[in-house]
Amino acid sequence: MPKIYSINLACSPSLPGGSLTVSDYLLRHLRCTFNEEIRLLTGNHSLVVRFRGAHRGNLPSVQIDPGTSRELLLPVPLKMALLADTSSGTWRLGPVIGILAHRNNKKLKPFGEQTSFFRKLINCANRINAVCFAFSPGDIDWENETIHGSIPEDSTKEMQQWKQVIFPFPDVVYDRGLFPKGEKRSMATEVRRFFRKHPRTKLFNPAFFGKWKTHNFLSGHEDICPHLPETMLYTAAADIAKLTARHGTVYLKPSGGSSGKGIIVLKKRDSGYLASYREFRSLKTVVIPDFPQLNTVLDNLIKGRRYIAQQGIRLAKIHGNPFDIRVLMQKNRYGEWLRTGSAARVAAPGNLISNIHAGGHAERITEVLQTVFPNPRLTHRVLDDIRKLSSLIAGFISTEGNPLFGEIAVDLGVDETGKVWVIECNAIPGRSVFRRIGANGIVARAISRPMEYAYYLSGFASQADKYQEEEQS
Repeated sequence: MPKIYSINLACSPSLPGGSLTVSDYLLRHLRCTFNEEIRLLTGNHSLVVRFRGAHRGNLPSVQIDPGTSRELLLPVPLKMALLADTSSGTWRLGPVIGILAHRNNKKLKPFGEQTSFFRKLINCANRINAVCFAFSPGDIDWENETIHGSIPEDSTKEMQQWKQVIFPFPDVVYDRGLFPKGEKRSMATEVRRFFRKHPRTKLFNPAFFGKWKTHNFLSGHEDICPHLPETMLYTAAADIAKLTARHGTVYLKPSGGSSGKGIIVLKKRDSGYLASYREFRSLKTVVIPDFPQLNTVLDNLIKGRRYIAQQGIRLAKIHGNPFDIRVLMQKNRYGEWLRTGSAARVAAPGNLISNIHAGGHAERITEVLQTVFPNPRLTHRVLDDIRKLSSLIAGFISTEGNPLFGEIAVDLGVDETGKVWVIECNAIPGRSVFRRIGANGIVARAISRPMEYAYYLSGFASQADKYQEEEQS
């Protein structure tokens, strides 16, 4: 049975080509014989070397010659894991984790707003003895199966330049790709398609949640379905008129939108309608006197894009402002779903949505619910429903959708009666809401768990040291 060791990997110029040595400590466990052939694998690269004996050391370490170091495409010296199968003479070094993302080529922020997050991910990967880098589709050398990946000069310091290093195709790809429309998005789609089919690379979070597709998918679960607002794909103003007649208020949302952009709120009046939307950070309101005018206004605002129309929910309010709940669900180092954390997002006064990008602010969920629902039993029930519904959605997406999903953000609304509603799911969730409420423990877990899950997917994770993790709100 293969065994896992945390090792120091170093390069020794004195070693002959195609060879390695191990420390005295490691030799006692691996029991290699002199001149034995060992197949070394790193990411998707492999080569055969010969064992040349032991070097002094009471810690697990491996030394390789310069040529082997270059062929393995690892920036030695470094700490990493060794998965040794002595029966077959195969040693895996890794895991190697790639983060797929859009590159903007700025020196200090090569991946835009996500740069700081990626630096923390790489630092976290280093702490668990994994090799991690960020890359974009244009960084891939398809012929040689290598990637010109980016790593910070110093992952522990914020304002540091990044450098490009050649890496092998990774064991695991963490998809954080927010690509602009056009050629770059098309290239990213091809990269995802390639790694989904690759026999030795796992791609996690390998899809995005279109709102219409998500609604139809979640409708297939009998316990989730009652928490879904009535939703339809926008085809004509006549459908919207019927929806507003039933619910009074309708939200029109871009099916593939994010950060609350492009949302239109339509309200039925005694005569006509009232449409509200954001334009250049300001709120616009249009009075629509009749149905023919409704058709014209919506066509001008939607402009042929794919939209859904959704039942308006009378959200509970705190200090006069509506709020929703962001719950971050992530898999841990054992492939198990856990609730990493949750927080309330409160809309700015007079705003349509509670999204932080639209001027909303974050508050602790328990404090908000206790203020809105003074009855302790009701508060407890709402919290319990939020937790159960989030876990149901995560499990259903993973089992019936794609088993490689490693994290999702579930956005929930609570109406004035305390009923919990599903607003949407996000496959590339942000984490700033937890930082804004000062939940440092949640922030730390939110960063570490994707790397731990990548470690699990790589096959390096061991069940021997399994520990219990606590869920916290």
